[in-house]
Amino acid sequence: MHLTKPLINTIGMLAIFASSASFAVNSITFASGAPLSDYQARIIIPILTEAFKKNNIEFSAQQMPSLRALQVSNSGELDGELHRVSNFHEITNNQYNNLLRIDCKLLSVHLTVFAKEKFLINNNEEIQNYSIAYYRGRKDVDQLLSQQKVHKSIYRVNTDIQAFQMLAAGRVDLVISESYLGNRIIDSNTKFNNIKELKRLTKTDIYSYINKKHHELLPIINKTLEQMKAQGRFKEIIDATKFE
Repeated sequence: MHLTKPLINTIGMLAIFASSASFAVNSITFASGAPLSDYQARIIIPILTEAFKKNNIEFSAQQMPSLRALQVSNSGELDGELHRVSNFHEITNNQYNNLLRIDCKLLSVHLTVFAKEKFLINNNEEIQNYSIAYYRGRKDVDQLLSQQKVHKSIYRVNTDIQAFQMLAAGRVDLVISESYLGNRIIDSNTKFNNIKELKRLTKTDIYSYINKKHHELLPIINKTLEQMKAQGRFKEIIDATKFE
């Protein structure tokens, strides 16, 4: 098919517009439903900061309560979610469908049971025999406990540290938290010295989600992240965080 010169020029202009549309955004802010000092955020923020910077976009994160974070990121008031589980839409019944997953996995974490005593827990179902505290922003724990008929009390608290304080005071039998974060909390204060990691329950893959108003950025950022991972930047950032 022979194209006229005006048509060729039009196609060229559209191609230029399409290629530059991804860079029309100068800055991006993701919401975090957990403190920015937590393990996941301290890994993911520098990863995303570098990925967006490679595309001439300034990245930042803003911490707020978990439910509020979801509301502002889904509404478009902020630009995305810093870290959520891989099956986030499934476990929230697709309530936040304006959020698109950036398909490059950022890290994996282990959901873990902590206790003061050596309770015998051979499988996940046996946690139903004990009272439990956990940070209310953990949707994966919500899902896990919804599958069990816990016979004792469940306490949803505002931070992981509050959960460990309850355990140290003998108010609950178990805390469910992330392995690395939980052990950092234990090491942070002598009052937690008698708390130990008891059993790993699940391994969870963590992803970031971006509001669909930035859908044109999705393939670009995902490609950049995959390149960073292949180049070893993820490992370098994770290793540096572990020794902070």
